[in-house]
Amino acid sequence: MMKNKPADFIEEIYTGSFLDNNAGYDKARAKRIAIKKVLPLIIDRELTERQRICLNYRYVSNKSQNEIAELLKLSQPTVSRHINAAKDIVNNKLQYCVYAASSAIESYDS
Repeated sequence: MMKNKPADFIEEIYTGSFLDNNAGYDKARAKRIAIKKVLPLIIDRELTERQRICLNYRYVSNKSQNEIAELLKLSQPTVSRHINAAKDIVNNKLQYCVYAASSAIESYDS
């Protein structure tokens, strides 16, 4: 059963080594591959343009919220809201992806 609050996949993906382990086959690697395939689709199809831009600046370009606000001529709280909204959407959708991948993997184990 899935949890009420989704995990923070965005933080794990962009700040850790979540997608870096490519050696061999195991359940965790299969989940990482599924997420790596679905993540760009979610970002492209489920987020607003402003959410995509803010998320990209924050996690790909490693900019602070204040730097993003300056670049986009927005307030820092507005940037924060865009990032948090984007993370909520992505984390929610990825939770379903992980659940489906885990269920598929488990069906092969039984």
